[in-house]
Amino acid sequence: MRERQFEVMNDESAASILRRGVPASPGIRIGRAVIYDPKLNPSAPRTIPAGHVKFQIDLLGRAFVKAAEEIEDLQSKLRESLDDAHAAIFDPHLLFVRDEAFCEQVAERIRTRLQSAQYAVMAVIGELDAQFASIEDEYISSRSTDFRDVGNRICKHLTLIRGESDAAPIPRSEDVILIAHDLTPSDTAQMDNRSIMAFATEVGGRTSHTAILAKALEIPAVVGVGAIIDRIKDGDQVIVDGYEGTLVINPSDAELRRARNRKRKHLIRERDYHKLAALPAETVDGFKVELAANLELASEIDHVKQYGAHGVGLFRTEFLYLDKPKPPSEDEQYEVYLKVVEGLAPAPVVFRTLDVGGDKLFPGSLAHHEKNPFLGLRAIRFCLKHPWVFAAQLRAILRASAAGPVRIMFPMVSTVDEILAAKKILAEAKRDLEREGREFADNVEVGVMVEIPSAALTSDALAPEVDFFSIGTNDLIQYTLAVDRSNEKVNDLYDPFHPAVLRLIRMVVDAAQREGIDVNVCGEMAANPATALLLVGMGVESLSMGAVDVPKIKYFLRHIRLSEARAIAADVRGMRSSTEIREHVQGLTDRFIKRRLARPLDEELVATGTI
Repeated sequence: MRERQFEVMNDESAASILRRGVPASPGIRIGRAVIYDPKLNPSAPRTIPAGHVKFQIDLLGRAFVKAAEEIEDLQSKLRESLDDAHAAIFDPHLLFVRDEAFCEQVAERIRTRLQSAQYAVMAVIGELDAQFASIEDEYISSRSTDFRDVGNRICKHLTLIRGESDAAPIPRSEDVILIAHDLTPSDTAQMDNRSIMAFATEVGGRTSHTAILAKALEIPAVVGVGAIIDRIKDGDQVIVDGYEGTLVINPSDAELRRARNRKRKHLIRERDYHKLAALPAETVDGFKVELAANLELASEIDHVKQYGAHGVGLFRTEFLYLDKPKPPSEDEQYEVYLKVVEGLAPAPVVFRTLDVGGDKLFPGSLAHHEKNPFLGLRAIRFCLKHPWVFAAQLRAILRASAAGPVRIMFPMVSTVDEILAAKKILAEAKRDLEREGREFADNVEVGVMVEIPSAALTSDALAPEVDFFSIGTNDLIQYTLAVDRSNEKVNDLYDPFHPAVLRLIRMVVDAAQREGIDVNVCGEMAANPATALLLVGMGVESLSMGAVDVPKIKYFLRHIRLSEARAIAADVRGMRSSTEIREHVQGLTDRFIKRRLARPLDEELVATGTI
């Protein structure tokens, strides 16, 4: 991790700090930092410059309003699902968050002690907590938990990570950039991208689910920048460059000019990319590649259409389960799945069944601790251990299939036995729906994700049992190379060009072609021009990626020949090192880009008679 510091010729500015991390989601943003530290320790106060006081108090006021709205929403749901008595449990919370004296007590700490809003809230809560906890009356002393709950809600909104209620857009002059040690996938899924311009985290990797979600939500992000929270203050000006993977704190005028110029150039290129939305992903010599989108949230349907993706190659269903006291019901899932299918029909949607474990938490009451969750009870293993959870999801997906083309995909399969067991539960779900008279499509295809070496090595045995393969390169690389993909300390070892990874992919493609089934790639390798070129050359005909990446890959594929891709794939078969393969493929990719993509897109489209 390299760090550069230099003095800025401005008495009011701190020294500029540049930290290099991993580019997780594209985009460049300039804004004010807000520290997200859910484990904030009141014994370690965060001070702010005097000029940031108004900014912090404004944040505080909005956080109190949002917390009150969230509690009201919670009470409304409890009245519907339970009764007024249970909803009344949160009456003290609502009174407390609306207490002007409490809000003013926190604001006074900010003004007089120059404490950050988050620290000031927790400090006041700590004082009240101590007072009530010391009272002998059990009922009164137990109210201290109400204070802590309200404090946590307020602090959550101070970091602009919101709950289910929609927040009003914050004026652009007050947009902020989130700085955190780490963010969970559920943290990221709940971000309001109208308020959060970008984020940077101390840890994390390019293919972590937090990074994948950031890209899906179009929030520029840099992860793995190293220890930085203690060197940045709430309100500091920062630059997040999701292309280069850099975080600049208190930038100089020169750095600000460079960031704005780079942002302008990228916006022009992205505008050009979007003009390709209605055109097919077809090579110069007529080979068509299907480009689908990876989707996490039903709210992203418009992105799939906007960026010209052909349906959804991977719908990650686990985000319906996170932060829930119990797994969602069949009907709750059905409503979401139906919305996605109806919104994209007649384009297909591939639903990946529940994939929890690793860096994705278990749902509610089924949560448990594992020493090594990446090698534990996750994905298809979890579903087969909890067949009632699995069956409810399969029924919901099948019911949605009546509205449009649907495929079902089982994750992290390692054996034929797992496929047979999953298909048996699926068959039972179909019989139950038939007995109930519920409609579903009778041609729903079933596939598996090939993402661990055992599945790739036995792909010839798996192929006869399924209708398609989808290669999850993120996990396949991780498990093949024994590299934690979210660990910034070993990011340099996470290598899609490793000969072992490429051999496994080629093995899977060959097995699929012999059996006559489709093969798709839905990992990050699909979203990189160099690796996409290699995949197409190896025989992959379908790529699935974040919707925002579709125009870039489509633009590139429309300017290469299939014969060139095949020649490159053949060349690397005899190469022994990742470095040799990467340099060869990346060098040719760069040459294609310079040779064929130099002209503005408008000229390209005119020359081909498209416009």
